[in-house]
Amino acid sequence: MAVVVTEQSIAEWAPNEKVLTDARALLRKGALKKLAKNDDGTLAFGHCDGSGRTPYAVSMDLATGADKPTVRCSCPSRLFPCKHGLALLLAYAQKGALFPVEEPPKDLVQKREKQAQKAAAEKKPAATAAAPRSVNKTALAKKAKEQSDALDTLETFLVDLVSGGLGGLSSKSIEAIEHQAKRMADADMKRTAGVLTRLAAYVSGDWLGDEDDEDAPGVRDVARGLGEAQEARIAFMLTQLYTTVRRGKKALEGKFVEEGTTQSEADAQLESILGKAWRLPELREAGYWVKNRRFLELAHERSDDEITEFATAIGFLVDLDDGSVVCEVTSLPFHTLPFTKLRASRMGTLEIADAALYPGDLVNRRVRWDEKVEGVVRERPREAADYEAVHRHGKPLDPVLRAMRNQLKNPLHPLDAVFLVAAKKFGDVGGELVLEDEAGMRLVLRNTHDGRLPSTDALRHAAAAFGPGTLAVRLQYDLLTRAIYGDPLALFVGDEHLRLRA
Repeated sequence: MAVVVTEQSIAEWAPNEKVLTDARALLRKGALKKLAKNDDGTLAFGHCDGSGRTPYAVSMDLATGADKPTVRCSCPSRLFPCKHGLALLLAYAQKGALFPVEEPPKDLVQKREKQAQKAAAEKKPAATAAAPRSVNKTALAKKAKEQSDALDTLETFLVDLVSGGLGGLSSKSIEAIEHQAKRMADADMKRTAGVLTRLAAYVSGDWLGDEDDEDAPGVRDVARGLGEAQEARIAFMLTQLYTTVRRGKKALEGKFVEEGTTQSEADAQLESILGKAWRLPELREAGYWVKNRRFLELAHERSDDEITEFATAIGFLVDLDDGSVVCEVTSLPFHTLPFTKLRASRMGTLEIADAALYPGDLVNRRVRWDEKVEGVVRERPREAADYEAVHRHGKPLDPVLRAMRNQLKNPLHPLDAVFLVAAKKFGDVGGELVLEDEAGMRLVLRNTHDGRLPSTDALRHAAAAFGPGTLAVRLQYDLLTRAIYGDPLALFVGDEHLRLRA
């Protein structure tokens, strides 16, 4: 079966954004020459002008049995596909029907035959289960001891830190926080290390991006004049750290479920507190698995965290069958971004045969599948029935707010969650945009994302042009005011999907 080439799929195959931009530039300036295809259109070939004296030979094969094309180029680039190969893919997606039919070069035909033979020899049944890992009980016991000791040290440190109050913080306090972060990272408790790193940044004011030239090089001092919002954030992080100590110790002792915590939440905190990295076979064996699901992406966001130096892309997907909103997460350290890229937005409807649904008592649980396994995922064009399902799953505000407040009961849970809300109308009250549902309940909408166009302004324009509908909205808990606000992400009206992010 031949691979279908679209602008979106090409963006997903590109090794990074720069290569894709360079490929489009090659296409615009007419660098591709003598383009042609074979009689069934599954093999395209030609030449592309480059930095060499002679044009590079470039080709793409859509029928090798893989889930993406085989792209070849005679250039010396180590990126795959290179910009010349991506330019050919773009040209084929746009005007492939106009390529003249010619006999392909013999070397390309031979390479196709060899690749097909190799794929047939290596092909394994998709349902073959992964071999179970051998368990090193000695290593596990050693790791548990290291984590227990690290939690004991963190507990003592927190008592000393809190007893001194914010007024007693100094540059030595920041060094001590950073030392604790390193200790947690060494114990494989990366989330706790991240909270400590963020705490050090907030205390020092580094999150503001300010620099004090008067400070000695390498010395970080306490920020002057912390505002109420920053103090509230610091207090919340300290609460998270204390909760981590308390629950982490119970997790190591296996006492989570005894205290009434659900098994799903207990398993989730093995990951969030103790750093367990779930493998797909483990999630399947533990029962965190779903089959034959249809997902439609509500919104897609990328965030760059300058404190932890990680870039993250999150796609919020609605399950068209049960209405739950899950998230697809890709996270990469900054230093890898020139060589790889984050997950692109999903423009079609996803049909997933098998997927892991991560444990936890969260509103937006993580979903993950193995796209390398044949037949696991299929992305098709959206249909009218898909949009009807989105509207059907739009909820009134009352159950939405109850679900949000339930999530907030756990200090280790996020302070935000994404929902689908059925909106009767939008309007301005006291200078703020407000959503009202059929029962007359209201939610204040505010911007919590630094977009080029505030999403509330975008929603005002969209609602004026299309009317109210079903709103994908992030509910956010404000630590200072202790109120819940809405951040609009996308508006669905009929079969229109209006993304509100700039």
